[in-house]
Amino acid sequence: MRMGIVASGLAAGVAIGGAGAAHAQSTNFIGLGVGAIPVYEGSSEYRALPVPLINYHSGNFFITPRMGLPAMGLKTSLASDLDAGVFVGMSLGRKADDADLTKGLDDIKFHAAYGAYVEWRPGRYALGAGYKQAARSGYGGNIELRASYAALMTEKHTVQVGVRTEWANQDAMQTWYGVTSSQAARSKAGLSTYSPSSGFKSAALFTTWSYRIDPSWSTVATVGVSTLLGDARDSPLVDRETNVFGSVGVAYRF
Repeated sequence: MRMGIVASGLAAGVAIGGAGAAHAQSTNFIGLGVGAIPVYEGSSEYRALPVPLINYHSGNFFITPRMGLPAMGLKTSLASDLDAGVFVGMSLGRKADDADLTKGLDDIKFHAAYGAYVEWRPGRYALGAGYKQAARSGYGGNIELRASYAALMTEKHTVQVGVRTEWANQDAMQTWYGVTSSQAARSKAGLSTYSPSSGFKSAALFTTWSYRIDPSWSTVATVGVSTLLGDARDSPLVDRETNVFGSVGVAYRF
């Protein structure tokens, strides 16, 4: 059973949404796990978060992770193994007091997001691209490109490996990695002003292993590494350019 995971960016913009295996169109499941991720991508401080595991498809409707969001939407088939769709979801943002470097800065509010994607699944491969736009003024948008391969598929075990990269527009880069003059004046860490430009923000490698306990229950685990790129990497808010992340959970198939 191929598992989709949202161990990601629910709290701090860590785009691990691509760290899940390719979504199985014919398998519905629901479950829960726990993930360990940095407070935000580039932070040396980590936190544990609940990880909802859900993959539900009924006709053109779906509820499944998209670009780091627990999302629901509508899809259509463009060709054999080629789908496109639209989705809406939620992102938790970031509290200024969550990390030492962000104290004194503005909170990034809990907000809705929406977007569109295209996904091609030839055999054991899954290739996807998507765009996510924050539904809050000034928070910006991101493009994600990802690819994964099912390196092992047996009756009990599925192991997938993959890569992903993310491009962010200027508003998104400023929201997460910029420091305005007023924020610099309030910064507890004495940060200087910084205005990043749009560009590729991060790249990640990951692997996901699912183990089928019985016809109904499976365990699923993900581990990976993500590194910042470009202007995000040069931000004064970054004290660790490369982060590891992981999650483990249990899912019920129905």
